[in-house]
Amino acid sequence: MSRLIYGAGPVRELLAARSGAIKVLHVEPGRAGKAGKDPVAELVVAARAAGVRVVERSRAELDKLAGPDGRHQGVVAECAELSYADVGDLLARADAAGQPALIVVLDGVQDPHNLGAIVRSAYVLGAHGVVIPKDRATAVTPAATKASAGATELLPIAMVGNLARALDELKAAGVWTCAVASGPEARPLADVVAKLGPTTPVALVMGAEGSGVRPLVARGCDFHAEIPMAGQGVGSLNVSVAAGIALYEVVRARRAHGA
Repeated sequence: MSRLIYGAGPVRELLAARSGAIKVLHVEPGRAGKAGKDPVAELVVAARAAGVRVVERSRAELDKLAGPDGRHQGVVAECAELSYADVGDLLARADAAGQPALIVVLDGVQDPHNLGAIVRSAYVLGAHGVVIPKDRATAVTPAATKASAGATELLPIAMVGNLARALDELKAAGVWTCAVASGPEARPLADVVAKLGPTTPVALVMGAEGSGVRPLVARGCDFHAEIPMAGQGVGSLNVSVAAGIALYEVVRARRAHGA
């Protein structure tokens, strides 16, 4: 079974990271040999250099491949199914880098655009991976990959059958877990990060849109943190925005101490 990745940015990252995973590169007619700084033409050159078959498709065919909401920009890569990582792979990535682990755990995020945005933030801020549940949550879809700007092809993502058990595995490996959600036990995020210190391995647990972190998952976390908000009129932050803030707070504290 194949999966589709569309958009110039995501396809560029896939070509750079794992060109062998691409079965066919579908491109808009006339773009392959176009002169000048055409991003699709550049992708065609890179694909052919890597031995990837390039096929021209009409705009209507590309629209059908990408789906009704797919902004493909004239290029769609047909590739092998994504190989999800194990939780241990994320920990090994941190060990190989000689860094305290920084992992994002998502408890039921439903919107692929939110998933993609979180993976993008996790990648650019230096996290070692993302954990998502197998059920009642979005998987890595073409829309998620597009929203991530291709980061789903660069950062390991572990899909687990039981999120609480995955948190136990992280804790057994010395990773402290922090649920980022408002509640009676929650303290300001900056205070929690300061208490953890710059060298402590951390997993940031983010909840689903609307419902937040489930009580069962929250009870299993070592810390509970909230992002203080000056304006209360809109309820709460979007989960992808909250994840970016939480990641940056941890990274900022680590860099301030040279960790």
